[in-house]
Amino acid sequence: MKAIYVVSLLTIGYFINSASAGIIGHGGPIAIELEEHSPPQYEFHYSVHDSHTGDVKDQFEHRHGDYVTGRYSLIEPDGQRRVVEYNADPLLGFTAQVHRESPVIRQLPIHH
Repeated sequence: MKAIYVVSLLTIGYFINSASAGIIGHGGPIAIELEEHSPPQYEFHYSVHDSHTGDVKDQFEHRHGDYVTGRYSLIEPDGQRRVVEYNADPLLGFTAQVHRESPVIRQLPIHH
């Protein structure tokens, strides 16, 4: 978002060294374009599933201004899946809920 601000050269001269700028005393208004910064916003997601190394993980995060929500999961060395859901905001700070999911073990049928 951009905004146009109109200021006099005398005001600008206060902030700029008048000897090098050579603008003091000319007095007419000028327009200066300044960019206003909007609140940061982003969203991302990724996942990895490498059967060769056993690396299995994913993450999602969304941010709007000072508010962040997200979730990530990974497979731990013992085979359990750790899932972390988190939030961050100016009021409560960072909070996270962590839970674990046991691996699903399927028994193969036995043929006689």
